[in-house]
Amino acid sequence: MAAVQVTVRDVAKKAEVSISTVSRVLTGNARVSPELRQRVIEAVEELGYRPNALARGLRMRRTAVIGLLIPDISNPFFGQLARVVEDAANNRGYAILLCNSQNSRRREIQYLDLLRTQQVDGVLVVTSGAVGDQLDEFFKLTGAAVLALDRRIPQFGGPWIGVDPYPGAKEAVRHLLELGHRRIGVVRGVEGSVSSDERYNAIARALDESGLPQERWIWSGEYTLETGVEAGVALAQLPDEERPTAVITTSEFSAYGLIEGASRHGISVPEQLSVVGYDNTAFAEVFRPALTVIAQPIEEMGTLAVDSILRLINAEQEPQLPPVAPVAGALQPRDEVETVEDAVLPTFLVKRSSTAVSPHSEL
Repeated sequence: MAAVQVTVRDVAKKAEVSISTVSRVLTGNARVSPELRQRVIEAVEELGYRPNALARGLRMRRTAVIGLLIPDISNPFFGQLARVVEDAANNRGYAILLCNSQNSRRREIQYLDLLRTQQVDGVLVVTSGAVGDQLDEFFKLTGAAVLALDRRIPQFGGPWIGVDPYPGAKEAVRHLLELGHRRIGVVRGVEGSVSSDERYNAIARALDESGLPQERWIWSGEYTLETGVEAGVALAQLPDEERPTAVITTSEFSAYGLIEGASRHGISVPEQLSVVGYDNTAFAEVFRPALTVIAQPIEEMGTLAVDSILRLINAEQEPQLPPVAPVAGALQPRDEVETVEDAVLPTFLVKRSSTAVSPHSEL
């Protein structure tokens, strides 16, 4: 025999309120007196209109949803980071609302508006152009926790979790020097971008400290395959005596494109050109040749980001929920917002087969 389905009308009758009052309490979109809210919640719990977790959530005004704003889902790094974040959040009873800005500041602003209307509990932001005052305004309007991830955001007053590119860059330069390379070029991101500048400056610092000549071949562009291909073609057209024997890129995507562009003009990797990428997604190991990379700790970064934003939401004391689709409000009330400090994780070098002894080396 099928169970009788409890309706909003049943809840309204039990609580002795109107159907519209029940709807307002359930959606949280309008003010309802504490007395009426309590009566509706008790009716919901008694009739089983929703799981008890929902009724608890009505008291706490939580949605158990975190927004994740990223610039380019086609980039393997962001795809892998999103998977780590989603897994970590789901294991804590949260859903992720993924927003892909396609490197558009206009889309970022549109998505922030969407996340505001969805009443998310928090937002993890990997920005391609949004500035701090926009995120601070979002926090003022929503009260949602906001955390910058991967890329620093100018003028943003909240916490940031990212990496220090210098340790990995220093290891990469040392590795290439040990292989006999002395002409080392760089494919960097767009000049003026905080992320691009930090990565390039780390590589330039490591190269300067090595005692190599200050003049070096540099190519700039977006973190895309196309940028890498263009760089590879341009590099192949240089005279042999001017062509770098090794190149460090500030993006894994650009490294793949560089190898493709150079190979189109008969330059083989790693026999004639060693290539070091940046990120270390799952593709780096299966690509041929397997890519040597300045690795970001993607798993650690994504997991730490979720843990940190949950601390901001003040949900740590809630028992862990099973890894199923979350229901709204299975969380503790936000009595106090916990302070979360910036976290900077070190990069490191992962050696694979895209680097080899320089063709001009006497090793």
